[in-house]
Amino acid sequence: MPLPTKTLAPGLFPPALRDFMKIRVSLVDYLNSAPLGWAFLHGPLRDRVEVLPASPARCAEQLASGEVDVGLIPSVEYQRIPALAVIPGIAVAASGPVRSVLLVRRKEAGEIRSVALDTSSRTSVVLVRLLLENRLGLRPELVPHAPDLEAMLARHSAALLIGDAALRLSPLDYTILDLAEAWIEWQGRPFVFAFWACRPRALTLPDLVELFLEAREWGLGRREEIAADYARRLDLDPAFLFRYLHENIDYDLGPQHIEGLESFYRLSAQAGLTPASAPVRFVPREVGIGSPTG
Repeated sequence: MPLPTKTLAPGLFPPALRDFMKIRVSLVDYLNSAPLGWAFLHGPLRDRVEVLPASPARCAEQLASGEVDVGLIPSVEYQRIPALAVIPGIAVAASGPVRSVLLVRRKEAGEIRSVALDTSSRTSVVLVRLLLENRLGLRPELVPHAPDLEAMLARHSAALLIGDAALRLSPLDYTILDLAEAWIEWQGRPFVFAFWACRPRALTLPDLVELFLEAREWGLGRREEIAADYARRLDLDPAFLFRYLHENIDYDLGPQHIEGLESFYRLSAQAGLTPASAPVRFVPREVGIGSPTG
């Protein structure tokens, strides 16, 4: 069930205070993230934030360096960037096949000896290693690579491809492992790829949680518009992209999502891929007071 939101009234704040309150937000520039930021880019919340579109890896770098106050970061980066708090109830997740985070091989390929890893990814790089080792019993060489599938497969036996590049892929031409589907078969919980995380300064701002919840609900109500826009950008069928936004991407962060996230953190730490697993701390719903709780 969507979390309840309340309508914001930025006009109640004087201009000088609104300017002070404006925060810098790093937003992943992929279709799957678009509903979470559409209201900030094209809707009624444009005057509340300054948006910096970026790749998932770059979003994490911007938040870690303090370039932004809030970032839609790869979930694994929460374990690597100190002093963050997570906005509750919102994620880019999957409760079934995600369709846009894929391990790709040519149909005639033999044993997986090396994997080219999309350099725009952080969480999926850890996930694919966990799945290769724990589900397939493989320890191939893992090599960072720009997201160019033909170049990746020219030198490596498999490739990790994420986001819009993965959506362009024809599943008939390759052997594909959907990483979210494989995770759910293994762990029985949704997989959380990304969420909004905040630096301490953002916690002083009025209506922070409600701002992002309202943005999510506004964007989810415009998925048809978003699909049409990205269909032009990606040269893909808008009906296919609309189904993807409705059926493949889960924008909730509920109890089962958090259980799946905690399992991912525990397994990542056990494999030495992240520091010791830290509990998730959430931004309190009480606006602008207190500190993160979890």
